[in-house]
Amino acid sequence: MKLKKYIIKGIAILSITGTMTACSNFLDEINHSSQSAEEFFTTASGYENLIIGCYADLRSIYNSKDYLNMSQLGTDIVTQNFIGAISPLNQYTVTFDTNQGSNNAHWNRLYSALKNVNAAIGRAPDVVTKEQDLDGIEQDVLDVRVAEAKFLRALYLFEIVKNWGQGPLLIEEPLAPEYTVQMSSAPAFYEQIFTDLNDAITKLPARQTGSNYGRASASAAKHLRALALLTRGYEDYGTTSDFENAYNEAVDVINNSGHVLVDDYLQIHRRANQRNEEIIFSIGFSTTANNNVNEQHKYYLFPYREGWPGLSKDNYYSNDDASFVPTKYFYMLFDWANDRRAEVTFMSPLNAEPATSIDGRNTGKNWFQCTSPVAGRFALGDTVIYFPVPSDPNFKFWTQADKDAVEFTVYNFPSGDPDDMSQDDYFRNAYQTSNSNTRAFLPVWKFKDPNTIFNESGAASSTRDIYFYRLAETYLIAAEAALQKGDNGQALHYLNEIRERAEKVPGSLSKTGTVTLDDILDERALELFGEVPHWNDLQRTRRLGERVLAHNWDVTHIYGGAQTQLTTGTSKFYLRPLPLAWLNSLTNGSEIGNNPGW
Repeated sequence: MKLKKYIIKGIAILSITGTMTACSNFLDEINHSSQSAEEFFTTASGYENLIIGCYADLRSIYNSKDYLNMSQLGTDIVTQNFIGAISPLNQYTVTFDTNQGSNNAHWNRLYSALKNVNAAIGRAPDVVTKEQDLDGIEQDVLDVRVAEAKFLRALYLFEIVKNWGQGPLLIEEPLAPEYTVQMSSAPAFYEQIFTDLNDAITKLPARQTGSNYGRASASAAKHLRALALLTRGYEDYGTTSDFENAYNEAVDVINNSGHVLVDDYLQIHRRANQRNEEIIFSIGFSTTANNNVNEQHKYYLFPYREGWPGLSKDNYYSNDDASFVPTKYFYMLFDWANDRRAEVTFMSPLNAEPATSIDGRNTGKNWFQCTSPVAGRFALGDTVIYFPVPSDPNFKFWTQADKDAVEFTVYNFPSGDPDDMSQDDYFRNAYQTSNSNTRAFLPVWKFKDPNTIFNESGAASSTRDIYFYRLAETYLIAAEAALQKGDNGQALHYLNEIRERAEKVPGSLSKTGTVTLDDILDERALELFGEVPHWNDLQRTRRLGERVLAHNWDVTHIYGGAQTQLTTGTSKFYLRPLPLAWLNSLTNGSEIGNNPGW
């Protein structure tokens, strides 16, 4: 397909010499000559910095609340915090429209990133090699860098097509503004995705280690290819062999990549062990890098400082945000007696001990300790809020009389019908606290970092990596693909490999019989919570309406009597709307229209 070179007004396209973080700093500090940007990017150091800038875009896209809003909210396992106002992305109300902020921001960031990878790919032929000049780049290194850029381009194109189903298929660096765009269909996107991945796989090493850790590898490209094949297999335009090919690709990564499942689920997420054998691709943060603020740690922590005497602004728990609350269905999905993942995922006795906790501290115990003494009530270190969990030796349901007999506040673990949140302590807004804008719920702890601090701005401060692809997901891709191609035996095998790894007691989680799509989705939730875009899992499998309406109480019980627009079966919500602001910036925006129903 021959495409025009264009910049789309309304998309925040990054300037190669201006705002691309890694490159601009390098130029400011090192490029003191009279070299132009065009000349600089033909040099070995200039081109390497261009590639670094392409990787920096991963942070702006995937380390943002907008991405988490799009990928986690409005699912069966994640809901909103404040129920006194409508959350369109969570509740699918009429107020969810083509001007939705996170939808627009995610689109803009993806197309900004595409501009940069296209520049890296398109400018490669002009880069000086060692054959031409001793200061040039080695040809094989240049080939690998182009392959890395093609992997990133395939990733961004996949992100666009799975969410919006269409868009401008940008595969060249835009050189001048144009306000009339050519839209491409989903099949065209997938054709380009597989072309880029096929090219990348031939040049990339199977794994990246040492100083190259964090760069794209052939295993990461194969994992993405398996996921893209699996996703296309559900579509009307998919091929009859997509599920078979997705299965074969995933099995190849499992058997031949050199990556292995870590024996203990805890050790996958333990901060000190973040670079482990299971991680296929991650987004890195370091104390010397720009944009050094992994935000994951704060989004699943309720505002613990507000409404409870004895708790204050303190580095002990760092900043909170509480944008994403696990649903009752998710809390009760775990078999706490047998599944180690429960204690790793949440505040728990396991996270109370530095030797076993995620962050190597004792801050993850299932109770909040006093950080600001209150005379006659709380001394420093006393219990202020207590969350009984099933793995606690003293676990019980606390009656009102039990609660009245202690100074601290108790929030009972959810019980009863997993789909009815009306009577559970976690979900009763402002229950037992003076802060009327929050729930108090057992926090997710798997993303914690010992280096996080409290600051008045509310900014994040974590330096731990974001896991993007890990081998456990590859196993679950193989299981899902096997299920869809009618091989229950292999679906059961790969599903049980993940379940058995999580067992506290051997044989306690092993599944027998027929695997269902709901089994796969449940397992992805248990294993990969917050790591993968669960909204896209439900979208891909056509289970969005059924599972959200069944398991997310806030969607079917909206404050003020508003009604959700989400339905079972076919729904406009299976594709995101094309951003209205972007369409309005085009001369042919009205001709493009929007996705069905938007």
